[in-house]
Amino acid sequence: MPRRPQRLLIDDLSDADGPADGCWLVELAGVDGRRYAYRVYADRSALPGDLFWSALHHHDEGPLPRAFDLFDTALIRLIG
Repeated sequence: MPRRPQRLLIDDLSDADGPADGCWLVELAGVDGRRYAYRVYADRSALPGDLFWSALHHHDEGPLPRAFDLFDTALIRLIG
């Protein structure tokens, strides 16, 4: 049975002109076999690479085991 992702952190990629108009779910694969999920607030036109790196940098700053820095292992979905 797959493990549920842990929802841990809220990040904000909105520009200085106003709040972001979208909410993205970015799931990162951890070296421990778990998946770590982050909500990233960014414009709907944000590049997937920017969303991935934002989530990865915040994950690396925390106390959790490392996540793979491979873009292909991430799942990125618009959720709002």
